[in-house]
Amino acid sequence: MTSLQQPTIISSGEVYILNGSTGGELNPVPFFLNKNLRVLSANLDRAFVAVEPTLWTSPVEGALPPCSVYCFKADQSEPEYCPEFEVIKAPIRQIAFGSSHTLVLTDDGTLYSRGVAMYGSTGHGGARDVPEFSEVPALKGREVRFVAAGPFYSIAITAECDVYSWGKAFYGETGLFTQVEAVPRFAAQVTPFKVTQVSCGHSHVLARTQMQQCVSWGENTCGQLGLGQKSKPTYKPQLLSTIPSQVATVSAGWAHSVAVGTDGRAYSWGLNSHGQLGIGDTTTRLAPHLLHDLVGIHEVVACEAARAFTMFRTSNRALMCGQIPPDLTNTVSLDFAPHRPGKHDPEGCILAPVPLNLSTGEQGCKGMAELSEIVAFDKGAIAFARSSVYKVSPNVAPIQGGTKVRAFVTGIPCVCEEGSPEPMNVQVRLKSHSPNCDLIVQGQVVEKDIVEFSTPDASCSPLGALVEQGTTLPVSVRVSVDGGFTWTPDRTPIGRELEQAMRQLPSEQQAAGYGLPQGRKDINKELTDFKGDFEVRRRALAVTSQSSTMLWYCRWPAEGPSQVEPGCATVAGGTEVLIHVALPARMPTENLTVKFLCTPKKTLDDPELEARAPMRRDAAEITNPDKETMAKLPLAGALEVPVIAFLDPAGRGVCCVSPPMDAECVHYYDYSVMVSLDGLNYMQRSLPFKIFDIHVMELEPRLGVLSEPTEVRVKTSGFVESEILKVRLDFPKECGKGPKTVPAQYDHTSGDVVFTMPPLDVPRKAATEEAEGDEAADTGSSATESAVAGVEVFVELSLNGQNFTEDHVHFCYVGDINPEVMRLLANPDGNLPEEDPKAKPKKGQEARGQAREKS
Repeated sequence: MTSLQQPTIISSGEVYILNGSTGGELNPVPFFLNKNLRVLSANLDRAFVAVEPTLWTSPVEGALPPCSVYCFKADQSEPEYCPEFEVIKAPIRQIAFGSSHTLVLTDDGTLYSRGVAMYGSTGHGGARDVPEFSEVPALKGREVRFVAAGPFYSIAITAECDVYSWGKAFYGETGLFTQVEAVPRFAAQVTPFKVTQVSCGHSHVLARTQMQQCVSWGENTCGQLGLGQKSKPTYKPQLLSTIPSQVATVSAGWAHSVAVGTDGRAYSWGLNSHGQLGIGDTTTRLAPHLLHDLVGIHEVVACEAARAFTMFRTSNRALMCGQIPPDLTNTVSLDFAPHRPGKHDPEGCILAPVPLNLSTGEQGCKGMAELSEIVAFDKGAIAFARSSVYKVSPNVAPIQGGTKVRAFVTGIPCVCEEGSPEPMNVQVRLKSHSPNCDLIVQGQVVEKDIVEFSTPDASCSPLGALVEQGTTLPVSVRVSVDGGFTWTPDRTPIGRELEQAMRQLPSEQQAAGYGLPQGRKDINKELTDFKGDFEVRRRALAVTSQSSTMLWYCRWPAEGPSQVEPGCATVAGGTEVLIHVALPARMPTENLTVKFLCTPKKTLDDPELEARAPMRRDAAEITNPDKETMAKLPLAGALEVPVIAFLDPAGRGVCCVSPPMDAECVHYYDYSVMVSLDGLNYMQRSLPFKIFDIHVMELEPRLGVLSEPTEVRVKTSGFVESEILKVRLDFPKECGKGPKTVPAQYDHTSGDVVFTMPPLDVPRKAATEEAEGDEAADTGSSATESAVAGVEVFVELSLNGQNFTEDHVHFCYVGDINPEVMRLLANPDGNLPEEDPKAKPKKGQEARGQAREKS
């Protein structure tokens, strides 16, 4: 149950606790912010945390910062200070403890102990208690490298890999033939294995050798030694050959054992009463068993076994199986733990490893911290997430430097509180692996979890030559609060993952579906494809998260954008705008931004419209205003509207969607657009733009013959000149024709928009079916005209080819106007004309006349 991780951490970060009051989650402990964590240790019913101040100065040259030790007991969520550790002046390397004794190992290899000398557990000889920390006499002059402790026994390893043990050994847990030793004794049976690390359970021990093998000794009533069978206790180490890979770390629980291979696979064996083995059931295993649920999903780097649960640590998160630490006050329910159907599983137990929630940082980001240490005890666990950069904003900068960048760092000390004279100074490291380049600049902690710095000029570095060729190069961003002694982890993706993080050309992007295709297919194959696609997307998300922690150097487009199309957008927004600009290759695009700059006008040619301007209305309400000052005011307040942009798929530049504007104020501004690659710094060149609120007022003429084209003039309001003029014709459904778009022109003389209304082409067959009998053959043309005459077509206008008006002004088609009878109403002299009896009606006119007489 003692930790096998690196004993000394010395890093800033955040401490988390899991106990009965946290409901199965790792909750942060704010008490340890602004402190450097040095040592974590846990066993039995408590855990110790040793910290140092982040910033410390002393007038004495070579003085070491003071180390403070705090203790978590049982279900306590707040630590208690432990004054007994104050006598330890040397830097603490490791803390180990049992039921009634405590061991402290310092950096110089000196071992101290204190506590109740039950079974000689303090190592001072006899039954004399040791009230204060004192050096273990038998190990004076020996450099101890590692120490571990069980309930009433202890084990120490020296620099020569010699093993010494003392205390109770009723089950052979000390590796000695004798059952009780009050002083450290050389363990002749264990030393030949060249043990480097040891984990002490309740009455059995696991150890890792220099050859990365696992050996065990002690009690085996539950198969915790992993020998494949139960057996009597043994003090002789047993080599476990059933673990197929080399062993990276081991951990002994109360009566179960866990090991992690160098390949990231986890193995467990022993008592499984609460599912602490993590293999999906509660059956005890007598030999190492592979945790199949973790293979291919989680790469385990460390493990911690407690009394009834087990913790696994990956590169950035913790997993847990077994009994969730119960709440002694019964205020937290454990009903959320799943149960197997038809099985009487213990309450509040998880039979397979599940990830624990870990939220950190001022922004509440989950999974961004690097979980670097976790220790477990009977009542819970203590975890440490070292300070880690999880976001860089902006993450694109010119190679010439000078960009203000903010790095968001979890758990970084913050002393810039209210009333503080100056922010805290830190160092920021910018490192590139290919080409090799390492730059260090000064930064400041300006807010909680936020470090601000200016990018250095890297044009003369190895990065400059490549960036000037048009490529984009990433550098990792790391932060140090102790003058460069320790740095936040390097989260830069490597190899193929880095290529995935960079922008790909459209031809290089692979189309990927999602979900199961419909139809009768091989369900097993489709499920396999679905899982593979899901895994690809999960990894892509992880790579994207990692790439957001890097700073990308590129060559800033000095000439800026060259053209915007279309050059105008409707006041309602929604216009897709393309801005032509030459962008660097392989540049991240999540911070691309287009800003619509609204510059207020000083005056208008229309006095009535100018009087309705916002500034003019406000000035009119002022009593006795200064007219000269009021005349200098703009018509409206300045306005900037940034919108998110994205890359043009054809590689021509940047695309965005125009935002909605205030229709009442559209006349009082001159508009332009600007482009930013990082969301903060905009290119100097801006392109003129227009925002319009156009409406169709009237058509001249509104009638036209259906068989001939008609020139139509559109009377508008709110028109602005544009290179694109289009008219959309919306035909009624009964015509069987969809919307049609025709070009238009602007008449500078009249200010009208002119277009040609096309003739209405309706199939002759559909029209002639409405005529009856033999008359249809003689009057086909008339039947066609009568079928479509009076059709109303809505005419809508667009100035950019995308957004059309919705005024529903219609144009009406009529039939050909051919008079059947012409009658002169009056002569020039005013007399009534006489009818010419010789005038004969045309053939069709006579038939229709007779039909009317009959009716």
